[in-house]
Amino acid sequence: MKGHAIVVGASSGLGAAVAKELTARGYSVSALARRNGPPGVARSIPCDVTDDASVIDAFRGATAGGGDPDAVVYCAGEPVVGRTLAVPGELARRAFEVNFWGLERVVRSAYPALKARGGGAIVALLSIAGIRAVPFEAHYGASKAAAARFLESLALEAEPDGIHVSYLAPGYIPTGFLERSGFHGLEAPLTTSGSNVTPEDVARATADLVQGKRNRAVLGWRESAITLADRVAPGAYDRLLRRRMRGR
Repeated sequence: MKGHAIVVGASSGLGAAVAKELTARGYSVSALARRNGPPGVARSIPCDVTDDASVIDAFRGATAGGGDPDAVVYCAGEPVVGRTLAVPGELARRAFEVNFWGLERVVRSAYPALKARGGGAIVALLSIAGIRAVPFEAHYGASKAAAARFLESLALEAEPDGIHVSYLAPGYIPTGFLERSGFHGLEAPLTTSGSNVTPEDVARATADLVQGKRNRAVLGWRESAITLADRVAPGAYDRLLRRRMRGR
């Protein structure tokens, strides 16, 4: 057994794929979510990341069953897509509550145990929208960008404690997650095509981060090309987006 991994948001989609991958790699996985985790995990524990007491209770249950964690992976997410000013304020705030504050709650609960055992890993699934501006994903991207900066700052502080903090930033993946948002003010999003990245690809890349085999990363050939273009030809991708958005 490689250790105890706590996966938050593991009931379906990418979180379930990550929980399965870590289980296959020999971890005892505690799946924390509002619903049960996938078959095969060591334990499923109810958790609402928007509630302080629920997160604290869930971590108590996870450590009682699996011991102090070697890794904590945050996969919970809330989509919000649409024309920026058409997105209802309560949904925009919900996105921040799950995508940023939920992560912050989980880190607060996990960090003392990781530090006490001499180290470990904190990994979060973010998004390319948190790395660069994406049309019709203003609130979602802002919440993920806040999470990225939070983790980058924490990583500098956590290194002396032996805790490796990292994140993965994939693009569009056909899990139904984006479609759940409702496309406020739109008939459809700007794109529903990605880089043919599968949930299993995300799970493998996330597990590699847990095991320290790579640092934070963008996942997908299109997403990697976009971030490269932003470095070597600033503004080029924005010009492409503006052309695609004409008439929308």
